[in-house]
Amino acid sequence: MASLGWSYRDTPYNPYWGPTSSKANFCEEDYIVTRYIAELINTLTNLTYILYAIHGIYKNWGRKDAFLRNIPYLGIMGVGFGSAVFHATNIYYTQWADDLSMLLATATVMHRVYTYDDTPLHAVLKGLGLAAFLTVFSVWHCLSDEIVGHSILFGVMVVLVGTKTRSIISHRVEDPAVKKEVRKLVRWGSVIFISGYVIWNIDNITCSWLTQAKRTIGMPLSFLLELHGWWHIFTGIGAYIFIALVEYLTSEEAGEPLAGRFAWPIDLFLRRPRSTPNIIRTGYGTLSAAPESID
Repeated sequence: MASLGWSYRDTPYNPYWGPTSSKANFCEEDYIVTRYIAELINTLTNLTYILYAIHGIYKNWGRKDAFLRNIPYLGIMGVGFGSAVFHATNIYYTQWADDLSMLLATATVMHRVYTYDDTPLHAVLKGLGLAAFLTVFSVWHCLSDEIVGHSILFGVMVVLVGTKTRSIISHRVEDPAVKKEVRKLVRWGSVIFISGYVIWNIDNITCSWLTQAKRTIGMPLSFLLELHGWWHIFTGIGAYIFIALVEYLTSEEAGEPLAGRFAWPIDLFLRRPRSTPNIIRTGYGTLSAAPESID
């Protein structure tokens, strides 16, 4: 019996989905909790993507442009489902669902930032061109059995989205206070993404130690050491920040204050510190002057 919880099995369950065959595998032990899910925590943490997508879609319910606004949310929902299927099975062909859903989700945001001020015809043509390119790349990616090109393309697309987003902030947000809020949110999104990436690499580098520590601690507290699951949570939050921010910047609401527009915990980052009054001390006592922000 583990000292703080339930012991791990000495051997994994017989896999319901058959032997694992994916080229990528992670530190969570396969089929150690149930025979129906290869990596339980890595599968469940994909709910982060799905729940944020549902929130975004729900918030746009009833808008006349809801469909266009919701395309990126559908993309991140696809990432959640694709990644969950992959981690639940660890079979090679389900890895494609994980890889390609990342490109698809990024492409939807990319299309939004590069076409929001285009005519409908130009937006459609650019969308068809992007879809054609991704289709050709996806076929090549699957047939050639490579993973480097996928990573490079994903990185290039993220850089293009980031560069265009910075340009949109400069052109569409005039109020200095609101621009400060927007840039603050971009910084938070970047920090969260980078933190998730660091955690993912720690999981890879220290896997042997983590596995031993998890077995010593026992379930369920050991689940906190499933660092690839934290990668899903952090990137889910970061992806939502940028998708919701792009939605805001490319809509008629661009330039309005940000507070109250985002899901938890993002809105916490935007709350300004409460103002404190200036204290004026005189020979007759203490007077309060007008409040002054402590920003």
